[in-house]
Amino acid sequence: MRIASSLPFLFAALLASSVAAVGCKDGSKTDTDGLGAEAAALVSDNDEADEAEAELEAGIEEPLSGAVSGGEIDLSADDGGAAEKARTNAGVFFKPAGCIVSTRAANVVTHVFTNCTGPWGLTSFNGTVVSTWSKTATGLQVVHKADDFKINGATVDHTVTIGYSKAGGVYTRTRNGASTGTTAAGKAITHSASYVTTYDSIARCIKRDGSGSTTIGGASFSRSIKGYERCGIGLGGCPKSGLITLSRPKLDVSLSFPGGPKVDITVNGKTYHRGLLCNASAT
Repeated sequence: MRIASSLPFLFAALLASSVAAVGCKDGSKTDTDGLGAEAAALVSDNDEADEAEAELEAGIEEPLSGAVSGGEIDLSADDGGAAEKARTNAGVFFKPAGCIVSTRAANVVTHVFTNCTGPWGLTSFNGTVVSTWSKTATGLQVVHKADDFKINGATVDHTVTIGYSKAGGVYTRTRNGASTGTTAAGKAITHSASYVTTYDSIARCIKRDGSGSTTIGGASFSRSIKGYERCGIGLGGCPKSGLITLSRPKLDVSLSFPGGPKVDITVNGKTYHRGLLCNASAT
């Protein structure tokens, strides 16, 4: 991995499971037995919303970042150079060959997907994503916009602004996004979120903080993530620490991660200790 002015594509693999403890494509669902119907429903809604967001991050946003498989984003590039890398490298991640057609006009790249299979086991990519790149004082920024995009059974209108930067051995990805559509389960969903995710290339640890709000199937809730940390790059690794708080009127559920395959779930002041389906040996 190059340490100069670049951001590793490893970010995508880690982002796909950075909040795996609350539900993700790798099968890490929260054990809600005994929590009560309302709390279990809130955690389940969060799992479903988290899966939809992870599909966008790891399935679209990072593959269109301009990195190549096993490589990194070159933060020294200007906006046109970054757009050209995104145009030429996007096809690395989607099959069959030719299913994605990317064209560039200055710093804007239009990616058209037709029946693509994507990374991390995601399937059925259909639609158009327009990506606008710009140079910033600390690195690069891209705005991805998609309307009526279909991915893994879900359909979304999605707009997200992502900033990439680096200081020392720590890479930072700042993400502000909003989406509306239908989940793979057929539920209407509206979601917005702002996150800051960092990756320490020496310690091999990813951290995430941020907040978001979601309405799914007519039920609304908010979520905050504080001090979430996961080390190692293996699929489905266990979180090292962190606190996720889910809130809706008259109901607060917090998930605290003490490390390893376990989670402490607190519902309106009462704590339940639960096992966590994660890979404790991931490194």
